[in-house]
Amino acid sequence: AREQICIYACPWPRIQAAMMDEDTITVAYREWRGEPRGKHRKAEGAEALGDCIDCNACVNVCPMGIDIRDGQQLACITCALCIDACDDVMAKIGKPRGLVDYIALTDELAEREGKKPRQIWKHILRPRTILYTALWSLVGIGLVIALFVRHEIDVTVAPIRNPTYVTLSDGSIRNSYDVRLLNKHGETRTFRVSLTGDPSLRIQLEGTPYETVDVPANEQKLQRVYVVAPRGSDPALSERSEFRFWVEDLSNGERVHKDTVFNGVAQ
Repeated sequence: AREQICIYACPWPRIQAAMMDEDTITVAYREWRGEPRGKHRKAEGAEALGDCIDCNACVNVCPMGIDIRDGQQLACITCALCIDACDDVMAKIGKPRGLVDYIALTDELAEREGKKPRQIWKHILRPRTILYTALWSLVGIGLVIALFVRHEIDVTVAPIRNPTYVTLSDGSIRNSYDVRLLNKHGETRTFRVSLTGDPSLRIQLEGTPYETVDVPANEQKLQRVYVVAPRGSDPALSERSEFRFWVEDLSNGERVHKDTVFNGVAQ
C-alpha cells in the first residue's frame, strides 16, 4: 500500500520527472558494464559475463521494490540505497565500485567508450538549475515573509440561516452568528468582540454577560453571538443592513474584522 501511495498520490515523482533533463544527475545502472549477468564466476564462459552477479541486493534494499537495472522509473525516490548495496557486493567480489551509481545521460556515451564523465559542477551550475534555484528561493522568501506579516488572530463569521431572525417578546429583532476565533499565539489570549454599523445594534455573547472570550493557545473556539436591533429601529425594519464584526486582542491591541449583514423584517 505504501508503494502505491508513493507512486500515485505523492506529487514528488511528477515534479521530479518534469524537472529532469539529459544533464540531471540521477541513480542508474551501468548496463554496458554489468551485462550479461551471471552468478557462476568459475564456470566455463564466465569471462564473457558482466560485473553484475544477479544477487538482487539492489532490489532487496529498495523501499519501493523496484529493480534499478530496468532503468529509471517513476517509483524511484532516489534514496540511493541500491548504490550502497551494490558497492558492498562489488567490494566482496573484487570488482570496481559504481556499477549502480549517480550518472547523467549525457555522460553515458563517454563512459561506454572508457572516457571520464564531465565534472559534477558542470552538471549542477547550468542556466536551468540556477533558474530553478532562484525560483524556489523566491518561494521560500515569500513563505518566510508571509509568516512574519500574518495576523496572529483569525476570525470567520457564519450567520445562522434557520431562522434568519427571531422576534423577541419586546418586539426587537435578533440575528444569530457562529463566530470562529483562531488564536495563533502560544498562550491563551482574551479577545473582545464588538461591532460597528448602525448605532442601534447591540451585541450579546452566549454564555457570558461580557463582550470578551478566552481562546486557548493555538486553538479555535466557536462562539455563538447574538445581534439585536430594537423595535422600530432601521435595522429591524430593513431587509438587510450591513455591519462589521471586530475582534480585538486585549493583550496587544491587534484587531481583525469581518463584514456581514443583519436581517430585519422587510416592509
